[in-house]
Amino acid sequence: MKNIHPMLFVLLVSGTAGCHPRMGAEGCAMHGPERLLPEQVRQVRLGMSRDALEQLLGPADYSPAEGLLYFSTGGDCPLAEGSERLASCGLVAEFRDYRADGEAVVGASLRSCWWGAIGE
Repeated sequence: MKNIHPMLFVLLVSGTAGCHPRMGAEGCAMHGPERLLPEQVRQVRLGMSRDALEQLLGPADYSPAEGLLYFSTGGDCPLAEGSERLASCGLVAEFRDYRADGEAVVGASLRSCWWGAIGE
């Protein structure tokens, strides 16, 4: 998981864009099978601090940019709805917000998150 190439990640994220994610009560989009969703991920809440998130899930497995964290949660999630191709399940957590000019600004609290296929 720690060695995933950033371009592979972009392809995986764009491949799940056509899926219809369900939103958890915590505000994270859920792209993977309900049966594989770990209890710790169910406890993730928008607005929580990075320290609180890492206490819950452990240290991030990968961080391609400041304020963007990937946590492997195990299991195999489909790369797209109805797809037979599988990849590791995990949570992507973003602590960045974006200014009007598009520049990312890292904040102290979780701004967005999703769970599903994150790597091969």
